[in-house]
Amino acid sequence: MSLATFSPKAARASVPSWLASMPLCFGLAVFTILVFGGATPMLGDPDTQWHVATGRWILQQGRVPRTDPFSFTFAGQEWIAKEWLSQVILAAAHAAGGWPGVAALACVVTAATFALLFRLLAADVGGLLAAILSASAVILTAPHLLARPHLLALPVMVLWTAGLVRAVERDWMPSPWLLVLMLLWANLHGGFTLGFMLAVGLGLEAVATASDRADRVRKLIGWLGFGVAAVVVAGITPYGWRPFFVTHRILELGSVLPLIDEWRSPDWQRQPAQLAVLLFAAVVALLGAVKVPLLRALVVAGLLYLYFRFARNAELLGLLAPILLAPIVARRWSALIPVVAAGRAAPPSAAARAATMAALCAAVLAAGWSQLRHSVLPPAVAPASAIAFARGHALSGPVLNDYGFGGYLVNERVPTFIDGRAELYGRNFILRYVAAISGHGGLAQLLDEYGIEWTLLRPDRPANELLALMPNWCQAYHDENATLFVRSSAPGRGCTGP
Repeated sequence: MSLATFSPKAARASVPSWLASMPLCFGLAVFTILVFGGATPMLGDPDTQWHVATGRWILQQGRVPRTDPFSFTFAGQEWIAKEWLSQVILAAAHAAGGWPGVAALACVVTAATFALLFRLLAADVGGLLAAILSASAVILTAPHLLARPHLLALPVMVLWTAGLVRAVERDWMPSPWLLVLMLLWANLHGGFTLGFMLAVGLGLEAVATASDRADRVRKLIGWLGFGVAAVVVAGITPYGWRPFFVTHRILELGSVLPLIDEWRSPDWQRQPAQLAVLLFAAVVALLGAVKVPLLRALVVAGLLYLYFRFARNAELLGLLAPILLAPIVARRWSALIPVVAAGRAAPPSAAARAATMAALCAAVLAAGWSQLRHSVLPPAVAPASAIAFARGHALSGPVLNDYGFGGYLVNERVPTFIDGRAELYGRNFILRYVAAISGHGGLAQLLDEYGIEWTLLRPDRPANELLALMPNWCQAYHDENATLFVRSSAPGRGCTGP
């Protein structure tokens, strides 16, 4: 097939029948890697636990929260569960299978996302390059593959982007079905606002590449109408359009964001594989192997900026950049599209392929569950022994807890001083908290102002050393994951010293 005669429709017609099984095989491979190498790390983020607790609260109350139900510092203040649908799904998985159920859900959704990505890419660039690009996406997104709401939104994000690219490439208006995806995305995760940025970038490209003035006006009206409809649909949530503004509230935290791991820039010392993928892509770009139109290049550059700014955006670059670039690669290198050679042996029948893949899926999923059913919360984010000690000694009253323990306390129904809902607590409160537990001043005032009766911090927090020097505090519990202090003036608290 020459470059002059290349068309996406002809390319798809020439794709071998066996290619249809490759995305599924790729997804099963990702699932296997996650299960046997990464399921426990998927549960290693403390936010997972308060997301599950929020979903459980919604299921029990039959409504979504509108004020904070979990902390004692901000109890009753305005707060919305903008990711309520994901939280309900996570809570349902936990109710069905405990933490192994949550891990299983995360692994299945992740594997399905990459299988979907492979399938979309293979239609343009063939199986080999689709495998390379999909594997690169796995490497880039690996640090942020966590059992949290953003994971459940990834398939929707991939389909939304692919739908917009398809509209531009085929000179169509965006499909009305994309509005259904936006409705789902807006209730799954706050990152749905990215969908509008992608629509603006690709809509401008569609208008800019119009054949004449009349076509340009037609596309402008069509894409504007789609954008307005998408905004209307995104407001169909229990909170109306309020989730639109949560991202802005998070970014307003400013200097607080670098204090939270996922809101820092990528750490190349800890993520050399991600750096290697980006350097390889840079080499390809410098060689001029693929010439990208300006507006499409700006969209990809925007994804790259978001990743360099905040490490949590790795999945945006890893999953979406290949979808944006695949049609361009296919047009330039038509030889990448696989063609069925004459005389090749006939592939297995559709029924035989379906039976084989069903058996393979069943075997992989069964083996995966036998491994996943042993999944537990890592002690670094679940200080179970310390909480058992606190309950055994009837510790009560306000607790000054570690930020990383907040999710566990929420899930254990212990009112928190602070947890992962940074947009609730705000910049000034978080800075004051960080200064206190880091030994930079204000600890004693914080303890008195909030009437703190006990503390639960990681052992390496400088606040523990300060508490040990205070005459009215003593260490009651210590292990490798948590240190617990209580007010020594309160009798019967089990205060035994270090």
